[in-house]
Amino acid sequence: MIDYYHISLCAANMFLSYRKHEPAHYMLKIESFSILSEAETWKIESDVFEAGGHKWRLDLYPNGNDPNGNDEENEGSYISLYVVICDTEGYSNGWEVCVDVCFFVYDHLHDSYATFQDANGHRTRFHENKTTWGFDKLISLESFMEGKSGYLFKDSCVFGAEVFVVPEFTQLDRCLTMTKPPTTMNTYTWTINTFSSVTEDVLYSDVFKVGKVKWKLILYPEGNILCKGTHLSLYLGVHDAASLTDGWKVYAKFKFRLLSLDIEDDIEIGKLNTPIPH
Repeated sequence: MIDYYHISLCAANMFLSYRKHEPAHYMLKIESFSILSEAETWKIESDVFEAGGHKWRLDLYPNGNDPNGNDEENEGSYISLYVVICDTEGYSNGWEVCVDVCFFVYDHLHDSYATFQDANGHRTRFHENKTTWGFDKLISLESFMEGKSGYLFKDSCVFGAEVFVVPEFTQLDRCLTMTKPPTTMNTYTWTINTFSSVTEDVLYSDVFKVGKVKWKLILYPEGNILCKGTHLSLYLGVHDAASLTDGWKVYAKFKFRLLSLDIEDDIEIGKLNTPIPH
């Protein structure tokens, strides 16, 4: 069993878990860690490694890093670890790289890896003004140096990282929202005057809004496709669909009603939970 007592020693913005398999992209092994700590070594830069078509390196601060210079009380009390995107000189202006990052520290006692991730699962966007990301307080030096933590064994330790690049088409979050507007807000009436004198093949109503979607009615007076010449064709369409994101869908429950001026009953046709096509 793994002793989870040191989970509470992690920062509030960090999620700590354990796994058996090693990091997929890079591992940094350090021997004689105590010498680095005692010598107050400022920073260790790893070799450059590749992941997701980009080049990266790890920046390790054995005695911590206070980038804002406002935490003197805890200075030297934590290990800081960051990932840095490298060789971006040839990137085009306005470049962005969106990634999921996970850091690792090897637990020698349990032959497993402590994994450190953003507590809220936020992805990290690297760009011209942000080429470094990580944790100022990855783990306290006190916890790291304790023998029962398993992180430091015979004065050796192993850090690691995984950097998974998120393709552009998956960076957008999608949400299915179902709404039921009040009755007074979900009805639209389209009046066509002098219908018998209409000569156009297709007519479009004014744009109207129900819920968060803008709609329009599309009418073929002489019918459309297979119904041409035999029926009147009427459709509900999403207005300005070209401005919506790729792969969009709108599910709608709707009814068409044709008001009769000569007979007692109107003609009504209903559709239930119908996906409106692109």
